[in-house]
Amino acid sequence: MRSFSVRELQQNIKQVMDRVEHGESVQVTRRRRPVARIVPVARPTAAEPWPDLDARAREALGSRVIDPPASQQLLDDRGTT
Repeated sequence: MRSFSVRELQQNIKQVMDRVEHGESVQVTRRRRPVARIVPVARPTAAEPWPDLDARAREALGSRVIDPPASQQLLDDRGTT
């Protein structure tokens, strides 16, 4: 890990940030003591696809049809039909 003093960091911020952007971690020192570390941000991973809920329902229920539909049953139970 490369080390830079606060003064070097101020004078060469663009070059230091280029190093970090390319995956290098950098340590910042003040009076030769480490005070901070600049590390690259982890790249986001691809999001998992949404599950196919219709396929899961068909798998669980087969060809059965729920009558009345759950949404209608909720409205009936609330008395808001």
